[in-house]
Amino acid sequence: GIVGGSFQFVIMISSLIIGKQTDNSRAYYSVTIAMLVLGAFALAECGVSLDADRGGDLRWSLIIVAALVGPLQPVSTELGVEVAYPLSENTVLVIQQLFSNLLSALFIPFFKALKDIGTEISDSEDLYERPQYTFSFYLLIVLHASVSVFFATFNGRYLRYEHELIRKEREEQEDAKREADQFDDHDGGWEEHYADERRPLTQSSLDGL
Repeated sequence: GIVGGSFQFVIMISSLIIGKQTDNSRAYYSVTIAMLVLGAFALAECGVSLDADRGGDLRWSLIIVAALVGPLQPVSTELGVEVAYPLSENTVLVIQQLFSNLLSALFIPFFKALKDIGTEISDSEDLYERPQYTFSFYLLIVLHASVSVFFATFNGRYLRYEHELIRKEREEQEDAKREADQFDDHDGGWEEHYADERRPLTQSSLDGL
């Protein structure tokens, strides 16, 4: 419906904007941590809205989740390319897509099987029902928070960036050496313009001046 289309559209726009800014700053790790933490809070708000049966608030919370969690895949892919260098970008992307699709295929039926758990709540006098997937949603929040804590322990190195810096430094040294060689060899060098002080001035030496 409209909410689903808006969800996908926000993911696309947010991924383009945040992905471009992150590529410029190369702060892949910091951006990923920030989106994971903020995404956990947004998911918690979705869970509260779902539990309280606030449909309007739930829709807006889902849009916020799309904006915060959607860019995680392209940003984490670039981070994977940085730390897995010299492994190619296509290989990293294929591995990530494989595991993300595999885990989605496993978790979706798992959450669906738990959709009715905790839907009927009874106290001393009243009996009321929670919406379906409430327990599954809270389980998703716990899973997201656990992954965020685990990812915070990451201590890898930006191998691709380090390689680019080394290559740039080497190219600058080679350019400087090339310019120095061209300066020494230009028009035969300084020796052809000035007479050797160890030999007397001759007409050929004067012509060289």
